[in-house]
This record gives sequence, structure tokens and C-alpha cells, in this order.
Amino acid sequence: MMIETIRSVIIRNNNETVDAELEEDVLSINCRKCSRVPDFKSPLCLKCIIQNISKQGSAGRIRLRTSRDLEIFGPAAEALCEMAVFYNSAALNTSNGGRACSDCANSCSKVMEIIWAGFPDPNFDSARGRLMSFRPSDNRCNTCMQKTYRALDQAELGVSNLKKKVSIEAARTGGV
Repeated sequence: MMIETIRSVIIRNNNETVDAELEEDVLSINCRKCSRVPDFKSPLCLKCIIQNISKQGSAGRIRLRTSRDLEIFGPAAEALCEMAVFYNSAALNTSNGGRACSDCANSCSKVMEIIWAGFPDPNFDSARGRLMSFRPSDNRCNTCMQKTYRALDQAELGVSNLKKKVSIEAARTGGV
């Protein structure tokens, strides 16, 4: 019984993996293995696209490969690539301080999980609330907390600027 459960989890995870490759200025994401229908307006699909951009690199065109390919380009692709930069900067600030840090509920990676859980509208207030309630026990915790605050501030400023840019572009093009 236990083996069947493990096997089903492995099979389910393998079916949901997505391959991506960057050729010249086109990022092709193979969505055929994903169990979801590609919809770049859905939070799960956006998150997957941003994760693939952060792994492969920025592109002028993003192609979602299915039986009928979808292509994202222009300001929409630029916005997604910018979001990937924030995603990467948050990932780079997650320190690997050993087991104690990885188990800490206030580590940078755990705080960033709170932010990205609310994607596409990151939850910065909840993350700040968690940090404000934490009292560092030593210098290493204090340094980690300061890095986390900086990463949080950078991500919030970047998302705010991106939202303004998207609003201006939507007003300019009539929302198309």
C-alpha cells in the first residue's frame, strides 16, 4: 500500500514537470507534460513561467508549447522577465546557514515563501509581520534578518514599479 502511494506521487510529479529551453530570444516551455491547461492569466501558470524564466534566462518571446502553442511577447514578456528578476533576487538572499537556519520559521526562504504564496499579488504585509515578531538570538540571526528585510524591500519596490509600468502600458494600449 505504501509503495503504491509513493509511486503515484512520483508519477504525478513526473507528469507535472515542464521542460524549458532558451534559443536566441525565445524561451520555449513544454507544457505538454503538465496536467493543467496553459493559461498565462492563471497564478499557477504564471508562477511556472516565472520559475522557468529564472532558471533559463530572460527572453523577448515566451512560447508555451502545447498542441496549440501560445506566445507571450512585448510588454507582457518584459513584465514576466522583470518578475523573474525579483524571484531570483529573493532566492539569492536565502542563506544556507545549516539545519538550524533551514528549520527556522523566520528564515529568508520561509519569509519569501509567504510572499510568493500570494502570487501574483505578493503578501508583503504578512511577511513583515512575521519578521517584526521575531527576536534574533545571535549575530547570525540578526544578519539573516537584515538581509531578509532588504530582500523584502527590494521585491516590494520592484513589484510596485512593475505594477505602475503595467498600468501605464494597459492605459496606453487600452488594456490589450
